Order: sequence, then C-alpha cells, then structure tokens
Amino acid sequence: MNWWDMGKGNSDNVRSARQRLVLCRLMIDIMRSLHGAYAPATEPFGSRLETFFIGLCVALGQFEEKPFSVAKIAAYMRVPRTTVIRRLNRLQSWGLIHRQGRHYYMEQKALNSLLGLRSYRHIRRLLDKSAEELSVLDTLPD
Repeated sequence: MNWWDMGKGNSDNVRSARQRLVLCRLMIDIMRSLHGAYAPATEPFGSRLETFFIGLCVALGQFEEKPFSVAKIAAYMRVPRTTVIRRLNRLQSWGLIHRQGRHYYMEQKALNSLLGLRSYRHIRRLLDKSAEELSVLDTLPD
C-alpha cells in the first residue's frame, strides 16, 4: 500500500497526503531550477544541497540589508562553522558570492544573468502551478 493510500476512507488524510506531495515536488523542482541556473555543469544535483541553502542565506541577508557572516549563517542553518566556510568557498569558486570584511554578498552579475532570470520565471510558474493545485485540494469537500 502506498503512503498516500493509507486511511483511504478518510478524505482529510488523502487530501493532506496530496498536499504534501505537491509541496515535495515543488521543493525539489525549485532546487533543480536553482542548480541548473547557478551550479557548474559538473556539479551533480543533490550532492551538496546545503551549498545552495547557504547561498540562499547570503542572498537573504543581502536583500534584507543585513548581510550574513559565517557565524550568522552557521547559527541560522544550524550547521558547523567549518561546513559554512567550505560551502562559502565553493560558492565563491563558482563566482556566485564575494566577501567584504566578515560579510558575504551575491555577485550582481550572477544574480542578473540570463540563466538566473530564466530560473526565476521557471520558479514563478512552479509556484503558480502548486498554488493552483493546493487551492483545488483545499476546496475539496470533507
């Protein structure tokens, strides 16, 4: 029996399982899109997803005008500082981020690249599709 078939008679369980399915697919598809836009072609998808999450921390800090340091990223992500430093070094080697003093920033050229803009458009479509699917699931009768 599949996990989404458990509790077949209970429409709430089925609906919840389908909602989780939509969210799982969305998260994987978003990360694939980011990987395709920003990782080198030689970097296998999924081998170091934490690298992308650490990059997202750098972007978040920059967009909120509160740049992240190694210590802040480590605390936010709940990973060791040594891991953060290795991942930041990898992102720097890819040309995605740079360091100024203790803080890290996104490279504008990478953020505004054609691949980056395509990835943004693709992710917007993914979000719209998932929102539509979830809305339908939310309106199903109990």
